[in-house]
Amino acid sequence: MGWPRFDPEFPGPFPYTGTPLTAEERSGLTSDGWTLTGPDEAPWNLALTRPPAAGETRWLVYFGGNTPGYLAEAKSVLRTLDQGRGWGLAAFAPPGFDGSPGEPSPEALRDSAVNAMRWLVTAHPAAAQGIHLVGFSMGSMAALSAAGALQERDTPAKGLVLFAPFHRMKVRPAGLMGRVFGRHEYDNRPLLRTHRKVPTLVLHGGADSALPLVQGELVRRGLGARLMTYPGIGHAELLKHPPALADARQGLGL
Repeated sequence: MGWPRFDPEFPGPFPYTGTPLTAEERSGLTSDGWTLTGPDEAPWNLALTRPPAAGETRWLVYFGGNTPGYLAEAKSVLRTLDQGRGWGLAAFAPPGFDGSPGEPSPEALRDSAVNAMRWLVTAHPAAAQGIHLVGFSMGSMAALSAAGALQERDTPAKGLVLFAPFHRMKVRPAGLMGRVFGRHEYDNRPLLRTHRKVPTLVLHGGADSALPLVQGELVRRGLGARLMTYPGIGHAELLKHPPALADARQGLGL
């Protein structure tokens, strides 16, 4: 039968890569004023937060991609974007990543993002009026779901930046069985039609071989958002690309 042909408009299937945190990794995450909450209490998945500086009420929330070391990467991205400004910073590991309970799926990802927003505005009431969202790759679905949850509370996000988002893609459990059974289809199209009120910026690498540029173009079209592209930049490289990070800060009002 051969291998299936790669479809740039419906890429994958990619294996899930989530793994539990070691004790050493947990310790490293909670340095420098950061707190790790859960999963045995709300928001029922691992939440990594750093409160805002005195007099600051704005929050930056990051939802990452399908990658091991989910919260470590999130902490690095959040600190890089904040650049010492003192915004509140938060990241939420979805089910199946960094030891968050449950199995990964599109439904679990969306639900965990909604629960994360409910928890954040309850634990930090002042945050409700100043939440800015960032999503990378698979996390674009979580960021869009979080934006929807805030919109339903009549406290819409102040801004949304999507790094290398997907329009549609396929993800599967790791291992041989995952090649045969359990493929999940992630589809952002229903979310795109409901989030045109939030100022949104889409960033995509021109050399992204995992989620090709057409994915960002389709997301931009669905949202009516701006798209900025970076020739020669691949998928994971985008999060470390200084021009992309600078554009993200500008888009977030940082």
